[in-house]
Amino acid sequence: MSEKRLNISVVIPAFNREQTIVRCLKSVVGQTYPAMEILVVDDGSADNTRKIVADFPSDKVSLLCQNHKGAQAARNEGIINAKGEYIAFLDSDDEWLPHMLEETVNCLMDKGEHCVIYSDCYVRMGDSQKLARLPDCEGDSYAALLRRTGPTISMLVKRKLLLEIGLLDEKVTAYQEWDTAIRLAKRTEFVHIHKPLFNYYMHDGEAISKSGEKDLLGYGYIVKKHRKNIVDVCGYGALADHYHLLIKKCIQNKSKKLYMYIWKWYQAELMDMIRRNRV
Repeated sequence: MSEKRLNISVVIPAFNREQTIVRCLKSVVGQTYPAMEILVVDDGSADNTRKIVADFPSDKVSLLCQNHKGAQAARNEGIINAKGEYIAFLDSDDEWLPHMLEETVNCLMDKGEHCVIYSDCYVRMGDSQKLARLPDCEGDSYAALLRRTGPTISMLVKRKLLLEIGLLDEKVTAYQEWDTAIRLAKRTEFVHIHKPLFNYYMHDGEAISKSGEKDLLGYGYIVKKHRKNIVDVCGYGALADHYHLLIKKCIQNKSKKLYMYIWKWYQAELMDMIRRNRV
């Protein structure tokens, strides 16, 4: 373990997580490398989440409360109130393996203190467990992240960097981690730890909801938001690939946006052909 001690604030957004929040908090408190503080931001829960967090037996755990605004807003509240130099994100229904922070900090000290560190995970659903190899983001990952989705929100990053990008975008309905990764990649490098350091829990029906209207809107929002940079850095071909995937999502969900994305895909394909012929 590195001799230098990093001040890490763990930010956990929570909404109606009375069934999982204790497991989540125990996994953080039990780390071999201790966090400085653990901020649970309750996003207007209607169950006993707030009471469970308030009664949790650790002086490192603090409860912040807000009206229901969504996970991104809750994370931002945590970032704003954090005292640590580094922010580590964890969702309230997931859990870290015991060496998560230790291995992440060792990697950070080896690769550079301004890097964004993330790892692979285990996907848990019921009694089943499956190793998930997350998309590779190594070094300068900006172009790669404009082409495809990125790592999960479970990452370690300097708080200063999150403030510099203007915090997290609260308008993103899905693929929130992708938007955050794109914006961070403009300023720093990413490091991927190729081993599972946390458990990601899937719940009944989650696989279906991932392909729903919320998923479509989130992906479309990010493509529209970063459209200029996608074209400038990666070309119209990359933009056409995104629209092609959005067309598939529209067909899958019988969305009325289908013809809009077909037209956008056609335009991007046409511009790509024109650009290639000029080269």
